[in-house]
Amino acid sequence: MKVSDRNLWIESDASLSDLSLWTVPLRLVKAVAAGEPAELGYVPPRLAKNLQTIRDIYAAWVENGVSVPLSCEESKDAPASGQGVSLFFSGGVDSFYSLIKHRDEIDHLILVHGFDIPLAETRVFASSEAMAREAARIFAKQLIVVRTNIHWEESQLYSGKARIPCDWGMYHGAMLAAVAYALSPVHRKVFIASSHTYADLHPWGSHPLLDPLWSTEALEIVHDGGERRIDKLRRLIDDPEALALLRVCWENSGEDNCGQCEKCVRTMLGLRALGVESSPAFPGILTPAMASSQSLNSDSVFHWRELLDAGLPANLKAAVKSAIRSYEAGLPPRTGRPKREIKRLLYAIRNSMRALRMTV
Repeated sequence: MKVSDRNLWIESDASLSDLSLWTVPLRLVKAVAAGEPAELGYVPPRLAKNLQTIRDIYAAWVENGVSVPLSCEESKDAPASGQGVSLFFSGGVDSFYSLIKHRDEIDHLILVHGFDIPLAETRVFASSEAMAREAARIFAKQLIVVRTNIHWEESQLYSGKARIPCDWGMYHGAMLAAVAYALSPVHRKVFIASSHTYADLHPWGSHPLLDPLWSTEALEIVHDGGERRIDKLRRLIDDPEALALLRVCWENSGEDNCGQCEKCVRTMLGLRALGVESSPAFPGILTPAMASSQSLNSDSVFHWRELLDAGLPANLKAAVKSAIRSYEAGLPPRTGRPKREIKRLLYAIRNSMRALRMTV
């Protein structure tokens, strides 16, 4: 089944709603990013009451966002919904944790092709789908596969804008709500696994402040799992079958965990802190050099700081500290290679000169 609006579409073997409600989150965020009024059509009363709050949150978080005028009509009849409970599932730490935490409540796992993996990469997605089907089998859930061009493909809905109207990190929450609405015939509740802990909340498209506001009378949207990543991993290691299926890496084209990239190394560090020396989900053996050579960013550094109190061996903890210090100083990470160390020195001299000029 397929629903579409201009060149934008969502399709699935599962039943989809023929109402245009799924386009509302996309239109709202586009309007805020473009600074243009939004005509949102018919909207359920509960959502209608929250639209201005959603708009104001996005206006505060999206670069150059504007609290634009919104126009909608409250629908007289609440849209019908199914009776199931679903979880958006990627196979990563967060979604596996939510699956284990709510295993007795969840009926469906939703895997979306077109979010992280472009539609053209069918072989890569087939690998992810095989993992998700095995997880669904182990946990006795139904897998729902969705395909959509909302993320990667150009659309007339966003004429004059490149691909999507704002950064993917900010936009993906609206996409999750859109898919949840489109699948409303199969569920009454949807879990969205948290990306960040309650201690490290910051503007992000899927957020405990924002996700529940997309709920309607017929569909509850739940932001789940603001616990620390190390505590989520602790829950996973009690389920070896889930741990073996864990998929966190996109550096290796989404097929397998490469065991070398920042997300892989960060996860391996968390497992090592919990006493797991090796895992079938990750190739190779973790070394301090692998940790100290990682380039962190403003998003990943939160997770690395959490590792400092996780109980790592002294050599790995020192390597984590080194990676964090490099990020905080704006320097390339340490690798032990002479050319990279010279580059670090040049960066340090440049930063020192810049700081000196600012004080003069």
